[in-house]
Amino acid sequence: MHDVLILAIKGLAGGALVVAFALLSQGLEPKRFAGLFSAAPAVALAGLAVTLLDKGAHDAHQSTAGMIAGGVGMAVYAAAVIPLLRRTRPALASVAAIGVWAVVAAVVAVPLLVA
Repeated sequence: MHDVLILAIKGLAGGALVVAFALLSQGLEPKRFAGLFSAAPAVALAGLAVTLLDKGAHDAHQSTAGMIAGGVGMAVYAAAVIPLLRRTRPALASVAAIGVWAVVAAVVAVPLLVA
């Protein structure tokens, strides 16, 4: 039951922050970034806050390291997939870029988790 309650709290907190970020982004320009800046940061912050309150600083640190590593890996994926798409088929380009994402995320995560 405890896990279900934590999941419900994460969902409610994430949803509330998505709405708050969406309302804030309505006043900003350009509007095309409203969804990007409302969903991902809000859900990450809500999940991190609930993890911090429920499991403590160590687990929150591990979650944060994973978020940072995943974000850096995703940025490198986006930079790598464009030239790959120009040279090869889409399926092969995406698989190769996912490999790049995994390597970069691991390289970034290891020092963050050891520290």
